[in-house]
Amino acid sequence: MALGAAAGVDAFAVPTARAEAPLSRYTYKDTRNLVALVEDAAGLIEAEGEAAFTKFGIEGTRWFNGSTYLFVYDVDGNTVFHPISPELLGRNVADLKDIDGKPVVQEVIDVAKLPERAASDWVFYRWQDQRQLSPIWKSSYVRKAVTPQGKTYVVGSGIYDIKVEKIFVEDRVNLACDLLMKDGKDKAFALFKDSASRFVFLDTYIFVLTGTGDTLVDPAFPTHGGRHMMDFKDFTGFKPIRELISKLRTQDSAWVQFLWPKPGATLPSRKLIYGRKLIIDGETLIVGADLYLATPIWMKVENTASWPPSLPA
Repeated sequence: MALGAAAGVDAFAVPTARAEAPLSRYTYKDTRNLVALVEDAAGLIEAEGEAAFTKFGIEGTRWFNGSTYLFVYDVDGNTVFHPISPELLGRNVADLKDIDGKPVVQEVIDVAKLPERAASDWVFYRWQDQRQLSPIWKSSYVRKAVTPQGKTYVVGSGIYDIKVEKIFVEDRVNLACDLLMKDGKDKAFALFKDSASRFVFLDTYIFVLTGTGDTLVDPAFPTHGGRHMMDFKDFTGFKPIRELISKLRTQDSAWVQFLWPKPGATLPSRKLIYGRKLIIDGETLIVGADLYLATPIWMKVENTASWPPSLPA
């Protein structure tokens, strides 16, 4: 079985339900194309009900073209549309998990159970791409859709090797903060460390620091408890954690950009850290995550975190 993959071929005129707001959150064209596809598919379901599924299955159209296809589940996890795995139709796949044990379909159908009529979310999981020897990250955008008869479905499509968007990191950090405030440190920290949770995604993860820069949750080095990060230096000698904590003295959230080699590389790439400050039972916590920018180091990027003073613009 495979969840849908999207590429952006517009060959089918449809009613559109999306506003510009969902697309404006994203930097990269591939992401916007995927979101637009799913938002428009949801609009077609909302206008035509199950009749939309017939259109979704026509090869050569926008909905089903090469690696681009949609999938649809009901609120219980029953497969109601899947053009590349028709043997799944009518089957309940709510218990389907990825290689890390992440409950992929359960995360998808959770969106259908949200109160908002047009609820949407991202699901990140490691899946087998036939062109690869081992599972790689796949990202699916999913959207709740209610038919004219009142039936609720969730429709989505996915893509391999998506460029990591800043909003992906912001949303996961915000979700982590909500969990900490609601359930406390013990339960939240356990989930942050669990590779099957939604807090491990696209080769990044949630970390938690004390207000003085000591690690409380450090999935990258699980056996190195309590690392002191204030003096961690990047490729140029800049101290990004010190800068982050300095910014968070006067604001509740902040971005910091620094230079660090990607795994297996020797030359540095631009990396961003997003952090939020929380105070729980009188204790200051820094909750954050990071990402590598997809643009090359020499390219100026608008609307992103400022360069540290010691780095070239």
